[in-house]
Amino acid sequence: MTSAYVWDDPRPSRAAKPVPKSSHGHFVVQMVIHDSDEDPGQISMCGSLGEYRTRLIALAEPDTVDVIEQVGPVPWTDENGKIHGHYIDQIVVKTGNRRLGLTDKPYRRVTPAFEAEIAQVDAAARKAGVIDRLHLVTEYARDPVKLHNADLFRGCRDADPEVDALALEVVEALVGEAPLQKLVGEINRGPRGFRALVRLLRSGQLRMVSAEKISHATRVARGEAVR
Repeated sequence: MTSAYVWDDPRPSRAAKPVPKSSHGHFVVQMVIHDSDEDPGQISMCGSLGEYRTRLIALAEPDTVDVIEQVGPVPWTDENGKIHGHYIDQIVVKTGNRRLGLTDKPYRRVTPAFEAEIAQVDAAARKAGVIDRLHLVTEYARDPVKLHNADLFRGCRDADPEVDALALEVVEALVGEAPLQKLVGEINRGPRGFRALVRLLRSGQLRMVSAEKISHATRVARGEAVR
């Protein structure tokens, strides 16, 4: 018996400003978010490495519903009275429809003039109901532990039904704390078991005892979702 694989294109990018698909000496990325076996997902574009890292962290936060890139233009006025349009790099939609605007910029390129521009954009976008607040994000705002774990969550996001079911059984039987390596051994499916446990951490069915970069040595306990 054979079956044909059917490819469904993900939904196109929602960026109001085109993001180049390639750039010499500059990082750009096209990623797919919200994808699953039932949903082909949504194309999401990043125009810099900073944007990509910030988006990974935002997507990994449990109260994030969506992330929309390059929203605008939002008007602002320069010192000569000329009106410009600013595109917000990403808007993170949270539960309750709270909308946080994020503008990424390397710290060395944050000038007083840019800070004044961001202040205008924040006020205008809030008045228009586009966001609840705008944050300027530099490399110093991204927690390396959260970034590491967010990257791992994304890399392990694809479901593995057989092993996911085994992992959940092991977690439901867990009493107290244990290192991930012990649970991987109980699942007995090698790296697939570790990835399944990472997905349970992401869903809240498993929790880390302390905030750290996820590894086989990380101690975990059952999360509220399985109590």
